[in-house]
Amino acid sequence: MAKPRIYGGSFEPDNLNNPRTLIAGWVPRGARVLDVGTGDGVVSRWLRINKACESVGVEYVAEAAEKARPDCRRMIVGSIEDDSVLALVGAEGPYDAIIFADVLEHLVDPWRTLRAVRAYLAQDGRILLSMPNVAHWIVRANLLRGRWDLTEGQIMDSTHLRWFTRRTAIKMAHETGYRVAAQATVYKPRFARFWPSLMGYQMVLNLAPLPA
Repeated sequence: MAKPRIYGGSFEPDNLNNPRTLIAGWVPRGARVLDVGTGDGVVSRWLRINKACESVGVEYVAEAAEKARPDCRRMIVGSIEDDSVLALVGAEGPYDAIIFADVLEHLVDPWRTLRAVRAYLAQDGRILLSMPNVAHWIVRANLLRGRWDLTEGQIMDSTHLRWFTRRTAIKMAHETGYRVAAQATVYKPRFARFWPSLMGYQMVLNLAPLPA
């Protein structure tokens, strides 16, 4: 069995073609944050140091959770899809921002998760998420060649369970009780900043809950 992967790395505050930077830019100073899939804590760490934010982390990989623990007020080890974890998350809320940075595509039922955490948002809270665009030109070109090859990381990461285009990501947001308050695109190659549905490598969405 393969060793669970620890996601993380460096934070690039000046790189606006990076999903972490875009998401962190939307988080208010001093916010109460739920960071789902903290990895090694790279986002929570930057928010704590630079925006005086207080984070609750949820991380499935125990080794990653230990790395992120110093940067979170509380670390919950487990899957956000487990009801017991959701109960712990809810008890720590409400949150000004709930972050899913390249997480939802790894879940069995991201629709259920988005509906569940909606109740944990503060009055003006936001869901901040990023996910890969399966309609990116690289994937389209490979499909024309009859290729659907999984990889370690990137759009075709072998750990992905769900696949989204820009349209279906927004559709999921609407179906689960949110409107798109803001959106951005990460491009690859980064100089090709046009045609988001084709050249966009990742979608980055800022979601506001719709009235109940």
